[in-house]
Amino acid sequence: MPDLLAGSPITALDTPPPAGGASGGTVTTTSTTFTTSGADVAAVFTAPTSGRVIIQTGARMVNSSATSGTLISPETRTGSSIGSGTIIEAASDANGASHYGNTFARSTAAHLLTGLTPGAVYNTRLLMRSSNAADTASFANRELIVAPAT
Repeated sequence: MPDLLAGSPITALDTPPPAGGASGGTVTTTSTTFTTSGADVAAVFTAPTSGRVIIQTGARMVNSSATSGTLISPETRTGSSIGSGTIIEAASDANGASHYGNTFARSTAAHLLTGLTPGAVYNTRLLMRSSNAADTASFANRELIVAPAT
């Protein structure tokens, strides 16, 4: 993937517009593996010339237990159909936001996704999980932003 160096001409593909999604509603899960809420927060985006994007995730989160976690993470796939296509990056605790405890807190995370094919279309959606199947994880004000990185 080419870097954008000082003095290089810039084209529209070098910096496509950011994409994102948000939902104010509250969703819950007791799943300990990443799952969809049924009301996806998602974005479809075109990979920039650099083949790199910054993915930002955030939500207000709370767990029914003071000692259990509430976790969200993006999953990125090929193509424009949300939740379809080959998985490029699976949801993981390392790439998402989390909160442990039974009081609401806003948590956010950002990470760099590299190795995308410039000009190709991808879809990213937020998946969620609880750290303990006996406890309910709740998510409100979920947000996802995908922005080109140089």
